[in-house]
Amino acid sequence: MPGACAEGRRRRCKEGWRKYLRNDTERMLGGPGTLVVVVVVVSVSDIARGETLPTLTLQPPHMFTLAAPNTSPLPATRAYSTEEEGEGVDAEEREKEEEEKSKPRFTSKNGTVSAYLGERASLDCTVTKPANLSVSWLRLVDDLLELLTWESNTYANDNRYWLMERAGDGWRQWQLMIRDAQVEDEGQYRCQVATDPPMVLINTLHVIVPVARVVDERGTKVEEKHYNSGSMIELKCVVERVPFPHGPITWRRGATVLTFNTSRGGISVKGDAASGYIRSRLYVADAAPSDSGVYSCWYGNSTADSVTVHVLAGENSAAMQHDALPDSSSEKPSSQPASSSSASSSSSSSLHLTGTCCRLLTSSIVPLLTLLILLTR
Repeated sequence: MPGACAEGRRRRCKEGWRKYLRNDTERMLGGPGTLVVVVVVVSVSDIARGETLPTLTLQPPHMFTLAAPNTSPLPATRAYSTEEEGEGVDAEEREKEEEEKSKPRFTSKNGTVSAYLGERASLDCTVTKPANLSVSWLRLVDDLLELLTWESNTYANDNRYWLMERAGDGWRQWQLMIRDAQVEDEGQYRCQVATDPPMVLINTLHVIVPVARVVDERGTKVEEKHYNSGSMIELKCVVERVPFPHGPITWRRGATVLTFNTSRGGISVKGDAASGYIRSRLYVADAAPSDSGVYSCWYGNSTADSVTVHVLAGENSAAMQHDALPDSSSEKPSSQPASSSSASSSSSSSLHLTGTCCRLLTSSIVPLLTLLILLTR
């Protein structure tokens, strides 16, 4: 710094002094553009006592230099194209699909299986990709599961149950069979595969029971039928909800099974597969009071319906007609001559005899003819 300033140049001296300090500071700190933070510590107690503040002296400051921007290029990174990303997604999806295909599956869904009464019921359980998994059949009875089969072993107490196994390329079948299905066999059956968690297929068995009805020509259910002695008994039975080919139909009078007899009658059976019913007729010619009784129509040994047949005695009918003749003649005037009365009586006897003969012929021939016509229909 040059020598002391003159009094007249005080202003210019102060400005020169400030410029000197600024240049000296910049030189000491490393040049312009540097952020300088000067920390001054003053005791509060000193200010409170009114002491004179000391003269500040510049000490080496704490400097914070801003880092220069990094102009070096970024490292090269690999760019993935849209096609490569799509190929990665497709590979994951294919892997999932292959994993799903390798899992065991049932070939059918939960459902209902129907069987006719007395027929064989079949419950299917087919598994694809079975590997060496164990399969069992269980039945739900009163909220409890009863073990019927496990692998190739049968544990059911009923010998009507058995297991039929078959296998092919990538599949295996465990088929539960029930012989002579009954109404008590209805319910829920489960096929269980020993996976984690277990796979379960539910089959609900429904047993169809045929219904037999003895009806008249209009299809109305009848309880009783009345016939005159010497006439033909004709009974009609309809059995619905039957399988085709259907089972046998039999007619019984009481506990006696009736068979086809050409001399007195016959039995006809006709079926309609589209409607699921069969119709049977029983014919008995020249009915007599001894033919009265309870007639029943049976389908197999499971279902039946009955009707009571009454045959009126023919002799009683003739006696009633014979007794009615004198009553009618007694109403005629008593003044009729004796000769006329005897002639009328002779003529009446002849007509009565002729009518009786005609009735006898009619009662024996007409039913046979009618029976032949019905059987040939």
